[in-house]
Amino acid sequence: MQVLCVTTEEHGADISCKICGHKYKLYFERRSPEEQATAMNLVAQTLVNHHAFGKDRSVHPSRPFNVPEWSGPAMSSAAALLGGAPNGLDQQKDQN
Repeated sequence: MQVLCVTTEEHGADISCKICGHKYKLYFERRSPEEQATAMNLVAQTLVNHHAFGKDRSVHPSRPFNVPEWSGPAMSSAAALLGGAPNGLDQQKDQN
């Protein structure tokens, strides 16, 4: 199952990095609560793995990314399309 992870500063974030507290909104390819729970565990581990390169928030991608990774644009992923991600999220990150 694929998940699109998008940086957010909102209080309604779906997950936070256990190490630095960086927040993410998640868009899931599938709606099943069981599959989403499994995917959330994979996202949490991926966020921790980013910290192999450092301890601060800069280790996380600033643009939307997919878990598991894939070679296409994040906003064209099944998670983005089926999960209802708003159009233009990748352009918003470029402007910040």
